[in-house]
Amino acid sequence: MLAAVRLTADRMPLVRDMGWNQTAAVYTHPDRVLDYDVFLFVTKGCMHVIEEGTEYRVRQGEHLFLKKGLRHWGLPESEAGTAWYWIHFDAAAEEQDGYSGRLPMPETGYYAPGHYEYRFELPKHGGLPLQPSLGDRLMAMLDEYRQPRLHGMTRASVRAYGLFLDMHEATLSDEDAQVPTGKMSALTGKVMAYLVDHASKEFQAEELARRLDLNYNYISTAFRKHTGRTVIEMHTKLRIDKAIDLMRNTSLNVSEISERLGFNSPYYFSRVFKKVTGEAPSSYWRHLYRV
Repeated sequence: MLAAVRLTADRMPLVRDMGWNQTAAVYTHPDRVLDYDVFLFVTKGCMHVIEEGTEYRVRQGEHLFLKKGLRHWGLPESEAGTAWYWIHFDAAAEEQDGYSGRLPMPETGYYAPGHYEYRFELPKHGGLPLQPSLGDRLMAMLDEYRQPRLHGMTRASVRAYGLFLDMHEATLSDEDAQVPTGKMSALTGKVMAYLVDHASKEFQAEELARRLDLNYNYISTAFRKHTGRTVIEMHTKLRIDKAIDLMRNTSLNVSEISERLGFNSPYYFSRVFKKVTGEAPSSYWRHLYRV
């Protein structure tokens, strides 16, 4: 199994250094074990690398992630003239035990406990359809990295994190284009559209089933499998997002917000609000800037 490099949503990878290199003759990758992760992107030629017995030939336009703590080396088989960018970084994601491997839905929302507590894997090796081209983007990143400036290393880490996020997203898009999961994605999108439109009222399973002309049990099972949340959990989250929006942008009190969103009582609304956000409406209110 390929040793994946993982990142989490709540901490960016910390760049140690980055650079570009080109060989004049046939090149042999050094034999070593590093205490940080490595990202390689070949812009010309072909690099030969072996990681813990798995052999890779990284060709022009392809990338490779090498995992910290694993031995990697090469034979004298990298072509003369091979050129590549590299980033050495500390992913710092392995320590985050208990983080979900499922990405949250692309909902409109506000911070809630656990929202950023998930991890995702970066594509180990291959080419990705990123625009502008990965090479141009890395050249711009390297040019900026070489300019001494305040927060230089932090800025480099932010740029690298953005690049890795885009790489991960490109992989997902790629998979969605080939798959049988397209149908499930379409269903999830329809459910989300319905929930957003009905965030100001109690959830009606029968109405959703009628609107989509599908059995509700099927909708519920497919939605949970695709998102990791039940339909009701997602509806509740969207209602609380709506409540927070009203708290931010109106002078309505808790009772009025509760009534506008169709909750049975202010007490029930407060209980649901605390379950979703981790604190009572009155406490959350104090965090908001109000003119």
